[in-house]
Amino acid sequence: MTWSARTRSENIKSFKENKLDLLIIGGGVTGAGVALHGAARNIQTGLIDMQDFAGGTSSRSTKLVHGGLRYLKQFDVELVADVAKERTVIGKNAPHIAQPSYMLMPVYDETGASFNKFTAEVVLHLYDYLAEVDEEWAHYMVEKEEVLKAEPSLKEADLNAGGFYLDYTNDDARLTIETIKKAHEYGAIIANYVKAVDFLYDDQKQIKGIIAKDMLTEEEFEIEAGIVINAAGPWSDEVRNHKDAQTEQKMFPTKGVHFVVSHDKLPINRTIYTDTGQDDNRMIFVIPRGNKTYFGTTDTPFEGPYEDPEITEEDIDYLLKAINHRFEGIHLTVNDLESSWAGLRPLIQDENNSDPSGISRGHDIFVEEDGLITIAGGKLTDYRRMAEDAFRVIDEKWKEASISFDSVDTKSIPLSGGDVSDPNNFQAFIESKREKGTALGLTEEEADSLADWYGTNVDTVYEMVDKAKSYDMPLKDALQLAYALEHEMALTPEDFFARRTDTLLFAIDKMEALKEPVLDAFEKELNWSKEDREFWNQQLNDRMAETSLQQFKYN
Repeated sequence: MTWSARTRSENIKSFKENKLDLLIIGGGVTGAGVALHGAARNIQTGLIDMQDFAGGTSSRSTKLVHGGLRYLKQFDVELVADVAKERTVIGKNAPHIAQPSYMLMPVYDETGASFNKFTAEVVLHLYDYLAEVDEEWAHYMVEKEEVLKAEPSLKEADLNAGGFYLDYTNDDARLTIETIKKAHEYGAIIANYVKAVDFLYDDQKQIKGIIAKDMLTEEEFEIEAGIVINAAGPWSDEVRNHKDAQTEQKMFPTKGVHFVVSHDKLPINRTIYTDTGQDDNRMIFVIPRGNKTYFGTTDTPFEGPYEDPEITEEDIDYLLKAINHRFEGIHLTVNDLESSWAGLRPLIQDENNSDPSGISRGHDIFVEEDGLITIAGGKLTDYRRMAEDAFRVIDEKWKEASISFDSVDTKSIPLSGGDVSDPNNFQAFIESKREKGTALGLTEEEADSLADWYGTNVDTVYEMVDKAKSYDMPLKDALQLAYALEHEMALTPEDFFARRTDTLLFAIDKMEALKEPVLDAFEKELNWSKEDREFWNQQLNDRMAETSLQQFKYN
């Protein structure tokens, strides 16, 4: 089933001509979850996003499916219990995206430490209990010597012990896009780069749809829908305030920043979750990914344009200080930072808490007088349950109108690419696809990488080989580009480099060589004018400079 720029054009035509049962504003992971739930119930569902799918918060997280261990410090037990169980669901439905692994929490005897040896044991035991972790993945504590044997780069001074515990690695953009693709398979009508600019009202001043704007052509058109749900993340208040009546502000976005370095400069063997050592009640993740290591995150209140949160010198200094404090012989500088990203957490305001780290990561649903439903807050890991909660509210509205639809349990729906016979042995699936990839001319490592990235969709990727060979670029990248254009609605080079692949963040050094052939392919496939190509070339150059922190570096 194709899902391309042509599909988008057809979907916009369908938006204009048909009334939807449900329209979702926002193509992050929350909106994606709502779209899948709706479409799986045979509800005529539509979804739009003013940017690319996952272009906001849902491609800018720490890229883990984790249960929120640190929220136990705030006694947010219910949140942790709900979220931690969802890790297993995602791992089963999307084994090509979320994989279980042991992570390490070192325990240091220093001022402001989050845990000592005793409290770490208690918290990790509770974490396992709340998540209903199988015995094979149960946490275990080790002494200082075993911590350093496992992770010799950690600083020895003041180290007491360490705890190994279960969490899941993940790619947030892939999770979002594979969820949206599954919604498309069920019949949802979906388009990126379409913005809701105003609402349509009936005679009772109830919302009956939106006025939408195609951000690529600037055409405005109407989309009618029985129910409109706002899942715009940090932009939720902006969407709510398009209405006639003013609404109180609900959102309190905070900024999180991450940096990427060569693994050689920060050599670790597994994800490490550690205090910053700055007596600020904050912890950071340090995560290996291929031949890179990345680390973050900050947690600071944010004011400014939500589309592209700015990284500041203070952000850089803060995280470098934390890393250089925690690891032996590590002296990272800004020049070591290869790439970066900043994202906004769509937190809900808490009048009783002004500390960003202390604000609950729970979600909430607001219903306005004119019928607009907003779902906001929450965590990436909890997106499926958020959709379930949203439909409890939606179904109540339909019940009042004597409307009903099929029921569904999305726990049992594999995401696109997730139809693996044994999700608990995903490595066996990867190996089973290796020969097919090498027969096309890929190395074993490249074939394994594609199977890992696309799951059962890798067969469709390999079917693109003839198209791929028409591109002047390495076969692996060419296969990914051909698939992104035909099956993942990539409309810009950044869509491809940042969200259909992870090249911008974790292989930015490859982009100079790939940039021109990718632009060539987009120009041909999307019938760009000369001006279009110049525009997108400049946009890509700007993004590369920003991501690589050029403004902060020195010669």
